[in-house]
Amino acid sequence: MRFNILSAVTVALSASTTYAQLIEPKAVVDAIDKITDLSNDTADAAERCNRVILLPLCLRASVVKGFKDIISTVTMTISDLGRMDPPEEDFAEEDQNAICKAFTGFVMVHQDLLRIVIGKNSLLASLPVGDAIASVLRTLEGGVDEVAKKIIELVPTCAEQAKKDLGDLDDTIGKAIDTYSS
Repeated sequence: MRFNILSAVTVALSASTTYAQLIEPKAVVDAIDKITDLSNDTADAAERCNRVILLPLCLRASVVKGFKDIISTVTMTISDLGRMDPPEEDFAEEDQNAICKAFTGFVMVHQDLLRIVIGKNSLLASLPVGDAIASVLRTLEGGVDEVAKKIIELVPTCAEQAKKDLGDLDDTIGKAIDTYSS
């Protein structure tokens, strides 16, 4: 049920009426929070994958689907933010701080997900999935970087922290990619 609701929200975000809403700081925070929720759900699914639960089935059914949903939502957010004209004036400082707080929360949750995926490497070593996982992580990295760049443009009062958060996330993604690259 949760996936159907998220799908409906994602479709709604692509509608032209949402375009105007993305100019609002709350809509930016909501978009970040949606990606954070997907990352958290995927982390929970990845954590449950072990040798007892059929690992390939678990990965395909839960983790791969989770990453697919994250990438899809990130792609939609990039599209929405890319169509958005920057506001004529900076968002109010409290709105910028809310966006930065949401982005920092996303980074923390997503790093947890990546650490779980890195930790599953020993379980996955016997399966021919390393290159596929590395490829998915590279795609995700590119999308997250695009979203982060647009967010950083919107938050001059806390852009330095957002840049630091992005750097930390890029480091963790890099470690995950290195773990699964052959």
